[in-house]
Amino acid sequence: MQTPQVIASIHGWRRQPCNALQATGEKLKLPSSQAKPTQNDNPLWVAVEEALANDSADKALADTDAALQKAKEAGDKKGQAVAMYLESHVRVVLEDRAAIDKLAATMKEVAALYKQANARQEELDVNKDIMEFLFLNGKNDEAEGMEKEIRAEVKSDKKLEASTLLDLAAVYYVLGRLDKAKGLVDEAAAAFEGLKDKAGLGQASLASAVLSLSQQKFDDALNILERSLQAQDDKKLKASIQYAMSQVHCAMGPQGLGSAFSDLKKARAFMQEARDPEGELEVLQVMQELHASQNQASEAMAINKEALAVTQASGDKKKEAQALLRLVSANLSTQNEIEALRLAEEAESKAKEAGDIACEAEASSNIAEVLLRRGDKAAALKRARDLLALCRQKSYEPGQAAAMVVLGSALLNDNAQSAEGMRCLQDAVRIYKESNDFVGLYSAHFALANAYFVRGDLEDGLTHAREVLSCCRRNGDKVNEEFVKQNIERGRQYAAAMRLTQAKRPSNESAGILLPPSGPQPCNTRFSRIPGSLLNIVAAGRNYWGVPRTIEDPTADDDRPPCHTIIWAHPMSDHSTTQMCLDFMHLVGAMAKNEVSKIPIIVQTRGVQERWCGGMTQGNMTSVMAVALWGLIKTCRTEIPQVPIMVLDFAHGLTTAQIPRQLKPPLGVPETVYFNKSRWEPQLVAVKSLLRADLKRDSMQGGGAGGGSTMDDSKKQGGQKFSRKPFSWVGPSIKMDYCWYTQEWKAVGAAEGEIITSDPVVPVRALRQY
Repeated sequence: MQTPQVIASIHGWRRQPCNALQATGEKLKLPSSQAKPTQNDNPLWVAVEEALANDSADKALADTDAALQKAKEAGDKKGQAVAMYLESHVRVVLEDRAAIDKLAATMKEVAALYKQANARQEELDVNKDIMEFLFLNGKNDEAEGMEKEIRAEVKSDKKLEASTLLDLAAVYYVLGRLDKAKGLVDEAAAAFEGLKDKAGLGQASLASAVLSLSQQKFDDALNILERSLQAQDDKKLKASIQYAMSQVHCAMGPQGLGSAFSDLKKARAFMQEARDPEGELEVLQVMQELHASQNQASEAMAINKEALAVTQASGDKKKEAQALLRLVSANLSTQNEIEALRLAEEAESKAKEAGDIACEAEASSNIAEVLLRRGDKAAALKRARDLLALCRQKSYEPGQAAAMVVLGSALLNDNAQSAEGMRCLQDAVRIYKESNDFVGLYSAHFALANAYFVRGDLEDGLTHAREVLSCCRRNGDKVNEEFVKQNIERGRQYAAAMRLTQAKRPSNESAGILLPPSGPQPCNTRFSRIPGSLLNIVAAGRNYWGVPRTIEDPTADDDRPPCHTIIWAHPMSDHSTTQMCLDFMHLVGAMAKNEVSKIPIIVQTRGVQERWCGGMTQGNMTSVMAVALWGLIKTCRTEIPQVPIMVLDFAHGLTTAQIPRQLKPPLGVPETVYFNKSRWEPQLVAVKSLLRADLKRDSMQGGGAGGGSTMDDSKKQGGQKFSRKPFSWVGPSIKMDYCWYTQEWKAVGAAEGEIITSDPVVPVRALRQY
């Protein structure tokens, strides 16, 4: 049976100012021209959203039930519809399978209530929800019937019919049926043109351009936007359309960048004709960002100077400070520190006059950064501490984070082992994560990565360097991504050089220098995204064996066998033998403490004992060097016998898919080798006589060396025969003989076995295990 899908519009689009297609089209507009998200002012809706945000689904259901009963008593049809809709929303969020199965029927009841309340728009929205739900669940005939009902209902109102066609096109756009959506949009555009509705025609043109972009038809999208531009009289709208055309040209790749800059220049000219300095500044900022993304520093600098002139003419101190800060960034990118320092001080002064703490904090942070670059550590530290105190006083967290980054960098520049500097950078990372500031997060992680690399802590540095790469890839910053990769390689080389003279230290991320927060941490995911049908399958499989039998075990005590095992597989990959042995000693020392449960340790190596098992070839030298770890483990078993350690050595030719298929060694066998499809165990055997190794056979029978030759000569010469008492120089009574033993590897069985196909015995657990 096909699992019903959750309708998309019940989660988000109903609460937005437009549908999915129009919301995508809004991104083609200038940011100032985009429709702002609106919040539903219905008290019940607000209460339900707040309850769900606080993980109080039971409270949300109680609120909707109470509101539904109250609306029924008062005869409020619209209130009943809202309460039923929100109740369905909560149950869908909770993955209530019964509610999802009858969701279409519930939504039809909601639509009927809206119809009785003469809420026509809400009725149409719910009907579109039902139509989308039916399409998602493969009920195409019913969905198409619902579409015909919707179109028949709005046929009398031409304007409503045109807007409804756009909404229906959005449904098909979400479903991926772009050709059907394009036909409905064209039909809506014809309807708006017949009504001479320029606003509606503009929406239809934008939706048509989005559909063409979705199909990579850039020329069609540009033609549609060009026609829309010719039909508009408003200069600001023309500027917004020119911006949309620049976005299309940028999507075409490097060959479209020249046309994109040309479109933006036309958009600026339209803003100048409309006498809108804020719009002109917005276009200039877009041009500057586009030049900066293409590493065109001089062009970006020129655009920033033009933006500064516009802000100075307007007399807005705040915008002037923002323009100065953009110039500071451009000068820093070209290593012009003197000009950057002058502009940052001027921006700080303008921000103070405007009372803008954000601009003031950014300018002060830039000043401290320039001072640190120029080697004035004392001035940079003072500037960073003053900024941190100011931002804390005004409770401005982004400014605190920026000050902490500069302060931490200055402290670590003065002393690479500064614990205060590391704490500052860690606190900055935490603040940036909470505010979802990827640019700030990039700077904080970058500073932490470099600090760890300088200290020789390669693993900790790589952790933060990966975060920096993630930020670069998210923002599409290819230049800094390559720069970070170069820093990583330099960090590897520096750490390798340090390891020649210094041992690796424990990770500072979990040490006392940087204590992680204790206790359970909140999860960003409030509700499970796994479909309930899959959870039901998993639960059914888990319950297949039934409830384990529980019996009282009077012999159960606290020394029962552990339920966990530590797998130490470092020798299976590239490693440093000295560092690996040091880390293993740290592990065994920690496990030997009284308060730690004696969990067994299984060490996995590759190709160490192959030569003793008849192997003619040898693995790589890195794998064979793990023989030092075998010796260390023998010592650990002698000195710390309370920590059980088992060693498994695999043939160097086994793949990662073959290794798990090797049979488990029997209980009590601490060392096992898997080679040539056999399982080998070590055994003690007596060494052959060392004193008899090079003696001849006649010497072992007595008479001393050369005695046999004398007897033979006497027989040949026919001399006198006599008997002689035998005497053994190397008899078994010699104390230095037959007292030496060695270890040999013996094949004891097959390495792989048949997979057990019969049902295992239902486990029986002692009460004390619960």
